[in-house]
Amino acid sequence: MIRNSAVFKKTIFALFILLIFSGKTFSQEDDSFDVQKYELDLDLYNCFKEPISRSFTATEKISIKANKQLGDIMLNASNTSLKIESVSGAGVSFIHENDILTIILNSLYSADDNFEVIINYSHNNIKDSAFYSYQGMIFTDCEPSKARRWFPCKDVPSDKALTKITSSVPSNVLLCSNGILTDSTVSGDTTVYTWESKFPVATYLVAVVASYRFNLDIVNWQRPNGENMEVRFYWQNGETQFNLKNVMSKIGKMLDLFSKLYGDYPFEKLAFATTNKEFEWGGMENQTIITLCPDCWTEDLAAHELAHQWFGDLITPSSWADIWLNEGFATYLEAVWYGSQSGVARYNKLMRYEAVKYLSGNPGWAAYEKSWDVSSPESEQLFNTSITYSKSSCIIYMLRYVVGEKEFDEILYKYATDPEFMYGNISTEKFINFVNEQSGRDLNWFFDQWLFKPDHPVYNNNFQTEETSDGKWKLDYTINQIQKNNVFYKMPVDLKIVFDNGKDTTVTVSNEYNLQTFTFEFDHEPEKILFDPDNKILLKETE
Repeated sequence: MIRNSAVFKKTIFALFILLIFSGKTFSQEDDSFDVQKYELDLDLYNCFKEPISRSFTATEKISIKANKQLGDIMLNASNTSLKIESVSGAGVSFIHENDILTIILNSLYSADDNFEVIINYSHNNIKDSAFYSYQGMIFTDCEPSKARRWFPCKDVPSDKALTKITSSVPSNVLLCSNGILTDSTVSGDTTVYTWESKFPVATYLVAVVASYRFNLDIVNWQRPNGENMEVRFYWQNGETQFNLKNVMSKIGKMLDLFSKLYGDYPFEKLAFATTNKEFEWGGMENQTIITLCPDCWTEDLAAHELAHQWFGDLITPSSWADIWLNEGFATYLEAVWYGSQSGVARYNKLMRYEAVKYLSGNPGWAAYEKSWDVSSPESEQLFNTSITYSKSSCIIYMLRYVVGEKEFDEILYKYATDPEFMYGNISTEKFINFVNEQSGRDLNWFFDQWLFKPDHPVYNNNFQTEETSDGKWKLDYTINQIQKNNVFYKMPVDLKIVFDNGKDTTVTVSNEYNLQTFTFEFDHEPEKILFDPDNKILLKETE
């Protein structure tokens, strides 16, 4: 409900003064309102003219739904990168300090009320690792919490909104953004592109990429329902054509595979665009517009970033503490892709390689960090290769082993197609509860030891054999964990027993406690015992 009165105008003034002196702070858990849509009108023309500038002007309209009574809203907006010129619509005044934009509203809005604020602002001519302008190209890179450096927003992964991004650039520039191209208008030497998303986008996945060096190839992919979808490839002269053509030829098969395993590709288009040397990563899974490092047309990178469209974009982490679900699944799906093409041995080999990367670079912290619920860690920690990518993917691989391969694949399909999670967010707690519910088992022990605790088991096992009075052979096999972190790792374990006659058998035991001894009786003498011969417990050392 909107209330307009002389009394309320006095209240607004009093609130403005109160905000100045109260030291009110922004909480990443702020649930007082939901952003429904961001509409950006960006004038990027001068970013392509000499001397190259990183400055631009913009008008932004934000559609908001109140969750409780509101007289103001607080948005993330970098003071270093952005200069706020004015607010209008439901906004009557503002305070911009400490990277927070507080907008005083023209009324008290009640829960479920909808309103719009309009912000006129400019981006300063600085390097801010979010908005890049270099050598005739602009691109954005927002993960984890850098969208606030090029547009005011509620910059948390849990608040997803529709986007409409209109950008003015020179007419020789190709530009791509989230969603589909709804308008492209040429006026003189200027082209105005409008891209709109049909599905909500997390702020860290909002992107614009443009260059006068771009060439554009389009591959049409047929969805399982028979509809055609564009896959756009924005590439630059001088890039390796063999690699580009390989990715272009494989992308349809990747989409077919992931759609079969995890539900139909969830968005309206897909695009890949290479950037330049200022890009800090291999690739970034911006929703429907994946950015890559220059000439990085590699099959594994394409599979990884495509996997994120399901695991990260469709189902987005509730907070940065849940980042392991993003990168763990995307890394795991690289192996799934290659396994589908070359067989299960390739799948297992690639996952063992991830285990080696973890074991050789383990920094000693857990894959899940609770404090990241309310804070954005440094990128070097958040995106630590050994933990966030390699260990997390190995956890998923081992979960499949514990649950059972067929059952786990069915659970993963249900997870990726569950309306509760699709186009929304997932927390680690919700994911664990879902796996427990779908498997009919309490797997909290698995996540407690592998996800919430650091490090891994170190095994120093031993066995003894003895011939019995009736001519058989008794085997005592003791599993001994000697790691220093005081965590016991409970797991099912395969033991391959090789006999003196050259034959062998494999038994599976459940290692429930340390120094647990398993006793067997055989007709032939065991000569060699292979512990976990297929390396299903990826994260381990043996002595």
